[in-house]
Amino acid sequence: MLFVLLGLLMTSCSPEDDGPNIEYGLAPITDSEFPAYFEAGKNYDIKLTYKLPSSCHNFVGFDGGREDINSQEFFIYALTTRNLDRTDCDTEDAELTNFSTIRNFMISENVSEDEVFIFNLWIENDAEGNPVYETIEIPVGETDLEPAS
Repeated sequence: MLFVLLGLLMTSCSPEDDGPNIEYGLAPITDSEFPAYFEAGKNYDIKLTYKLPSSCHNFVGFDGGREDINSQEFFIYALTTRNLDRTDCDTEDAELTNFSTIRNFMISENVSEDEVFIFNLWIENDAEGNPVYETIEIPVGETDLEPAS
């Protein structure tokens, strides 16, 4: 009886069943809506558009941050998950492009008028696997630039 129970225990646990069949990845950020400038002490909602790699991917949220606490340069990524058990993935689906919003991005009251916030939005990895970003610079305070004619 002991050998039968031991045999059942050994065959019921398979090394292939060790965890969820989920893969994490990134979706390219394809468009963004930023204000023309930031004002010190205010909060902003930043709308970002992303394109999922396939219909089997789900948007998880945005992630990122800055290299150090004193930097005004941010790196932003759109995170995804994919259930590896699904094989009916469509890459041409029109509903793969969606948007979400980073809510209440806060600009400190201690930010000076001559500072610039730099946002690096992940769009892809190059052939060598290095990240490629779209860079957007938003000044603090109204700019003195005249519109191009």
